[in-house]
Amino acid sequence: MKLPQTSRMPELLHEYWESGHGGEFGPVRERSDQLRPGLTPHARRVFELRASSWYEAMQLYNEQLDYGDYVPVEGLDDHFYTDEEAAQQEAYLAVRHV
Repeated sequence: MKLPQTSRMPELLHEYWESGHGGEFGPVRERSDQLRPGLTPHARRVFELRASSWYEAMQLYNEQLDYGDYVPVEGLDDHFYTDEEAAQQEAYLAVRHV
Protein backbone atom coordinates (compact mmCIF):
# COMPACT_ATOMS: atom_id res chain seq x y z
CA MET A 1 0.00 0.00 0.00
CA LYS A 2 1.43 3.34 -1.03
CA LEU A 3 0.99 6.17 1.46
CA PRO A 4 -0.13 9.55 0.16
CA GLN A 5 2.59 12.14 -0.19
CA THR A 6 2.43 15.05 2.18
CA SER A 7 3.66 18.40 1.04
CA ARG A 8 6.11 19.86 3.47
CA MET A 9 7.27 23.42 3.47
CA PRO A 10 11.02 23.82 3.10
CA GLU A 11 12.84 24.75 6.29
CA LEU A 12 16.09 26.63 6.74
CA LEU A 13 18.61 26.22 9.52
CA HIS A 14 18.96 29.41 11.59
CA GLU A 15 21.65 30.15 14.16
CA TYR A 16 22.11 32.60 17.01
CA TRP A 17 25.70 33.72 17.54
CA GLU A 18 26.76 35.88 20.50
CA SER A 19 29.86 37.78 21.54
CA GLY A 20 30.76 40.61 23.89
CA HIS A 21 29.84 42.97 21.04
CA GLY A 22 26.29 41.70 20.52
CA GLY A 23 24.47 38.91 18.80
CA GLU A 24 23.43 37.78 15.35
CA PHE A 25 20.48 35.62 14.31
CA GLY A 26 19.43 34.44 10.89
CA PRO A 27 19.47 31.67 8.33
CA VAL A 28 22.83 30.01 7.75
CA ARG A 29 24.38 31.58 4.67
CA GLU A 30 27.92 31.68 3.37
CA ARG A 31 27.96 35.49 3.36
CA SER A 32 26.93 35.62 7.04
CA ASP A 33 29.75 33.25 7.94
CA GLN A 34 32.19 35.45 6.00
CA LEU A 35 31.06 38.68 7.69
CA ARG A 36 30.67 37.39 11.26
CA PRO A 37 34.34 37.64 12.33
CA GLY A 38 34.36 41.37 11.57
CA LEU A 39 30.87 42.15 12.88
CA THR A 40 30.82 40.00 16.03
CA PRO A 41 34.43 39.11 16.87
CA HIS A 42 34.95 35.99 19.00
CA ALA A 43 31.29 35.01 18.56
CA ARG A 44 30.13 31.62 19.73
CA ARG A 45 27.13 29.72 18.43
CA VAL A 46 24.49 29.65 21.19
CA PHE A 47 21.68 27.70 19.51
CA GLU A 48 20.22 26.67 16.20
CA LEU A 49 16.70 25.99 14.98
CA ARG A 50 14.83 25.13 11.80
CA ALA A 51 11.89 27.15 10.50
CA SER A 52 9.84 27.41 7.33
CA SER A 53 9.39 31.21 7.48
CA TRP A 54 10.97 34.30 8.98
CA TYR A 55 8.08 34.85 11.42
CA GLU A 56 8.30 31.25 12.61
CA ALA A 57 12.06 31.61 13.08
CA MET A 58 11.62 34.82 15.07
CA GLN A 59 8.94 33.25 17.28
CA LEU A 60 11.22 30.28 18.04
CA TYR A 61 14.12 32.70 18.66
CA ASN A 62 11.99 34.69 21.12
CA GLU A 63 10.91 31.50 22.88
CA GLN A 64 14.52 30.32 23.17
CA LEU A 65 15.55 33.62 24.78
CA ASP A 66 12.35 34.03 26.86
CA TYR A 67 11.40 37.24 25.04
CA GLY A 68 7.71 36.36 24.73
CA ASP A 69 5.70 36.34 21.52
CA TYR A 70 7.24 37.74 18.36
CA VAL A 71 5.43 40.83 17.13
CA PRO A 72 6.10 41.41 13.42
CA VAL A 73 6.94 44.86 12.14
CA GLU A 74 3.75 46.49 10.89
CA GLY A 75 3.47 46.32 7.12
CA LEU A 76 6.18 43.67 6.79
CA ASP A 77 4.93 40.45 5.20
CA ASP A 78 6.24 37.07 6.32
CA HIS A 79 8.79 35.41 4.07
CA PHE A 80 8.21 31.70 3.51
CA TYR A 81 11.36 29.91 2.43
CA THR A 82 11.48 28.30 -1.00
CA ASP A 83 12.76 24.94 -2.18
CA GLU A 84 15.51 26.84 -4.00
CA GLU A 85 16.65 28.58 -0.80
CA ALA A 86 16.64 25.25 1.05
CA ALA A 87 18.68 23.58 -1.72
CA GLN A 88 21.21 26.43 -1.71
CA GLN A 89 21.57 26.18 2.05
CA GLU A 90 21.96 22.40 1.99
CA ALA A 91 24.68 22.71 -0.65
CA TYR A 92 26.52 25.24 1.51
CA LEU A 93 26.09 23.18 4.69
CA ALA A 94 27.73 20.21 2.93
CA VAL A 95 30.99 22.18 2.59
CA ARG A 96 30.71 24.58 5.55
CA HIS A 97 33.58 24.91 8.01
CA VAL A 98 32.94 27.15 11.03
